[in-house]
Amino acid sequence: MKEHVDIHTYLMEPSEVGEWEGEETLAAENLNRMYHAVYDKADDDVDTILLEEMLESIWLDWQHNPQLLELDDEMIDTFVEALFSHFDPEQGQEEFDDH
Repeated sequence: MKEHVDIHTYLMEPSEVGEWEGEETLAAENLNRMYHAVYDKADDDVDTILLEEMLESIWLDWQHNPQLLELDDEMIDTFVEALFSHFDPEQGQEEFDDH
């Protein structure tokens, strides 16, 4: 249930993104745009754990990626589509079994 995930806990301030050679504000804005894009695309009935994992992966994927400063809407859309495909259990990813 999407409404149980508070997007504001993921949003970043420029002081939180690390060193971006004076472009910390842009880095934070682009991260926040991605957080919002993922949250907005998620179905209202999405599993909260899945949505949280997706949101957490944004920082892991982008915290040191120099392209963060170059993101435009098309790049964000492409990333979001890829992220949803990666986390989609119907995309052929099999779970490992202990047997």
